Amino acid sequence: MSSAVDRAVWGTQAPSLAALEGDLARVRRGRSAHVREQVATVARAAVVNIVVVAVREMHARRAARTVSELAMRHPSRAIIVLSDRAAAPDAPPRIDLYAQIPAIDRSAMVSYEQILVSASGRATDRLVSVVVPLLVPDLPVFLWWTDAPPIGARHFEELVAISDRLVVDSADFARPEETLPELSHVCSLGARRCGLTDLNWGRVTCWRELVTQLFDVPAWRPWLDRVDGIRIAFGVDADGRQVHPSQALLLVGWLASRLGWTAAEPISPSEAGGYLFAVRRRDGEVVRVRIRPRYALGMGAGDVVAVRIEASDGAHRAEFAVTRAAGGRNAVASVLLDGRPVSERSLPHAQNDVVELLSEELTIVAADRVYEEALATLLRLS
Repeated sequence: MSSAVDRAVWGTQAPSLAALEGDLARVRRGRSAHVREQVATVARAAVVNIVVVAVREMHARRAARTVSELAMRHPSRAIIVLSDRAAAPDAPPRIDLYAQIPAIDRSAMVSYEQILVSASGRATDRLVSVVVPLLVPDLPVFLWWTDAPPIGARHFEELVAISDRLVVDSADFARPEETLPELSHVCSLGARRCGLTDLNWGRVTCWRELVTQLFDVPAWRPWLDRVDGIRIAFGVDADGRQVHPSQALLLVGWLASRLGWTAAEPISPSEAGGYLFAVRRRDGEVVRVRIRPRYALGMGAGDVVAVRIEASDGAHRAEFAVTRAAGGRNAVASVLLDGRPVSERSLPHAQNDVVELLSEELTIVAADRVYEEALATLLRLS
């Protein structure tokens, strides 16, 4: 695998851990001497260790660019682990190390360090023994898994056990209805509790806020105990090939966990990548849940497009809806009572890229209890 590594991207190869640390130290001394000649200062700053695990080089490069863009706000030692999943099962284990300190300009005299660990064969069994010596002591460890995490795999559990927080992105999960509930077990791995977060959870934060605001009106709040239907639409591409329902599932898990709903029918696939199932309210009544894909101009694959909450008290029927406007920058929140519109307003809909989402997560080491409760609820519903 080492022959396929682009050294222009990942830096120079080091024969050992000790040699790698020595090379980094020499580069730092050389850079410091250079900037002193320019009557400037450079600081080796690190407030966090970021360990990125990828099985595709495109994911590794994307993650490295993201961490690089965050360097001024969150200086770090970034350890990018690139595992060759295409290696033959009987291939000898091999680990190659590459180190690079990205260039800095005169307006940003703070550097961070990036290390690539290229592993092939059965080297994944030894990943933790390579990563641990590379960590900067006494700093929190964030483990960013760029693909669906191999829950139950030895190297995954060992890396989680040394981490303060695990970061995933359920937008990349092939079967989110299975993987999301399984994630609820991850936090208990290791002697210390590892916090868990999902970049996709950050993407639905605005939706949770908008739905909550609908029921901030005292007159509408009692309808939460009378909900009998949930419909959530999520975006797909024009061909309907990129189907990513993770955000919609997270919203259902959040609603069910907040309102104390339990399983009535297991989550089951519906047409074109959607889901159709039922939950039970606290009073025992059934709530029908439908998640379906919909093509919407300007929406990314997997982005929630609309949320509709239907409720009835026997005499009257209400519908509470939040729908993203064309282009995705705004959302329309509306309330219908017996089919008549009684409230409608346009609200801004925040859109954050991966850099912003990860930046927010790096400020939090503690566990996100609301997210974990949503996952635990999805586990009971599945």
